[in-house]
Amino acid sequence: MKAARLHQYGKPLQIDEIDIPKAKGESVLVRVGGAGVCHSDLHFMKGEWQKVLDVKLPLTVGHETAGHVEEMGELVQGFSKGDPVAIFGGWGCGICQNCKDGQEQLCNTPGWPGLSRYDGGYAEYILVPSYRFLVKAQGLDPKDIAPLTDAGLTPYRAVKKVRNVLNPDSFVLVIGVGGLGSYAIQYFKMLSPASVITIVRNKKKANLAKDMGADHIINTSEEDVSKRIKEITNSCGVDVALDIVCASDTLSTSINSLKKRGSLVLVGLMGRTLELPIMQSVLNEYNILGSLWGNYNELREVINLAKLGKIKRSNELFSLKDVGKALEKLESGNIVGRAVLTP
Repeated sequence: MKAARLHQYGKPLQIDEIDIPKAKGESVLVRVGGAGVCHSDLHFMKGEWQKVLDVKLPLTVGHETAGHVEEMGELVQGFSKGDPVAIFGGWGCGICQNCKDGQEQLCNTPGWPGLSRYDGGYAEYILVPSYRFLVKAQGLDPKDIAPLTDAGLTPYRAVKKVRNVLNPDSFVLVIGVGGLGSYAIQYFKMLSPASVITIVRNKKKANLAKDMGADHIINTSEEDVSKRIKEITNSCGVDVALDIVCASDTLSTSINSLKKRGSLVLVGLMGRTLELPIMQSVLNEYNILGSLWGNYNELREVINLAKLGKIKRSNELFSLKDVGKALEKLESGNIVGRAVLTP
């Protein structure tokens, strides 16, 4: 089979011909229908996480995958060949405290596909170590739902963390209207009565935010962000700032946009450190929350929303051989929604 593999950090992926893995025991071989291209893949490929992730190269990249069941091990139950499935990527050990709590994405010894010892979804097939990581997706096209396994799942968990503090007079701020942000807008509108403010840097992103239901769109190329947020919120600030970028400039905007007792939810991985104004944070009782990916049940909920037709998507499709082009467009900021590889 063909697979896009990383042989050396900082170098382009290579399309290799490798053996199709065999399913045995609990494992399932999935024929890939779609693989989302994520900013995390760029961070990983550049070697920024070498000290955090113990990985032996070469490795097939990609942690955001959906497809059809191709082959099953002898212990697999409840699935049949040809079943459309979304792949939960938070592969945990199953026995640590976090795994037992149903939070396998927070496993003490994680085995995430494309970011660990397991090959990922930038390939024609992916071997999933256990059928318990599969979510049935009858009636859905894998190339459409592949981004839901991360881009759609991550903001869902983040929004659920703060929806209980939102009221009809609340405002939320979404920074980073792209693959994740387009879903975050929808979830805030679905799961809360709050008004959604978004910050974008061009008209294409503004149009995407509008299509997804944003109530207020601030274009940084045309408006003063701080001034506009004050106008929208009557100088009170936002109840929640969801930062999907987490670069130094976006974090500064997020923090300075919060009202008293406001919550900053950290999702993005662009920056390296978080700097907080101590007096401002203490006097205003800010809440700082980290939110990583999502758990298996949350992915099931997202897939069910997709089955009900409640989730809009903005995907740009690329063939596997054009993975380099997809990554280049992502890094340059020219992907409006989510890039998806289709082997």
